[in-house]
Amino acid sequence: MYCFLEQVDPGQHDAFVQTNAMCNLLQSASWAKVKENWDHAIVGVKEGDHLVASALVLIKRLPLHFTMFYIPRGPVMDYQNKELVCFFMKHLQRWAKKHHCLFIKMDPGIHYRDYLLEEKEEAQVHEEIAQILENMKEAGAIHQGLSLSIKDSIQPRFQANVYKEENIRELFSKHARKGLSIAEKKHVQIRLCGEEAVARFAQVLHCTEERKGISLRDQEYFKKLLEAYPNDSIICLAVLPVRKLYEESVQKLNANEQALAACPENAKKKRFTLEEQHSSYAREVSELKELLEKNGEEITIAGGLCIKYGHTAELLYAGMDERFKRYMPSYAVFTACMEWGFESGCDYYNMGGIEGSLQDGLTKFKANFHPHINEFIGEFDLPVSHLLYHASQKAYTIRKRRMLQHNEEETNE
Repeated sequence: MYCFLEQVDPGQHDAFVQTNAMCNLLQSASWAKVKENWDHAIVGVKEGDHLVASALVLIKRLPLHFTMFYIPRGPVMDYQNKELVCFFMKHLQRWAKKHHCLFIKMDPGIHYRDYLLEEKEEAQVHEEIAQILENMKEAGAIHQGLSLSIKDSIQPRFQANVYKEENIRELFSKHARKGLSIAEKKHVQIRLCGEEAVARFAQVLHCTEERKGISLRDQEYFKKLLEAYPNDSIICLAVLPVRKLYEESVQKLNANEQALAACPENAKKKRFTLEEQHSSYAREVSELKELLEKNGEEITIAGGLCIKYGHTAELLYAGMDERFKRYMPSYAVFTACMEWGFESGCDYYNMGGIEGSLQDGLTKFKANFHPHINEFIGEFDLPVSHLLYHASQKAYTIRKRRMLQHNEEETNE
């Protein structure tokens, strides 16, 4: 016999979610600490003494004392169990009504399809999807369709996920392996840091914001993430040892000048090569000297923020200073975060959302790491006030459109 719980202990909720196949960081109890501008609750269903469904619910206050609920990547439960789904949704509605909720939006972590990029055309929809959609429909939830654009849903419907395998680097593309080799040859140093690195990480992210004309997050938000997951989070920095590179380049330039002085005038081919090398070394010495004078002994050129939850590792933010693209630091950062996750006991490493077209720049970059594409089932709405649901949906759509328009205007300024 099922029993609906209006309050689930956070520890009990995490224990349930972390061992579930649908485990996701956005359903962790601590995610509520990150989303401080939302109220929250954790509700669930017990069968006897066992928790069989649980959900972190984010609550947004609306005008006139109304609210809307959002369950990111949840609820977590067996969606093929029709009786459980209907019971949970029915009691979720009743509970939400007491909080003057208009509708509940959810995007459960149900995989619609999974495939490698080269296998997309042959990928089949998982056989249980039809039953899940039917169960959700019978429970009163309205499926919002299979969106393709990241802009069309709160969470991306498509994500690039690397699953743990032996010798994972061998599965990377030739370009990625070359990038890692260049980063190593150029002495790019990887450092796994904590809260002390927030300012440096935010500075790198700001470079990405300026380059792409987007707005990400500030230092306070990154600090909040690390505080919410103190033992399961890292900031990975790619650092360029400017002094070391400068001294190495000076040595190369001096050796080149000595070789030029000793090179016979009639050895035209060799002399031509040495002269080309001289121009390259001289330019590099000049650039590194200027960098050394302006920035000091070292400079942070890329970074990533990664959080472990259950058997998952999530790369939430990553950025690079475009001036140092030739050092290939992003390949080193993505790989270091991935290997940190696997060494911490994770089964997979989520590199984040991508466009459903699979043709965007992020997809092309992430494709270098041999990811599986997880295509999710999409969003559902569960109306609470049927009388006001359609009106609230129109208001929600208008607000969402205005926010997108505002972001685009900021990008174009």
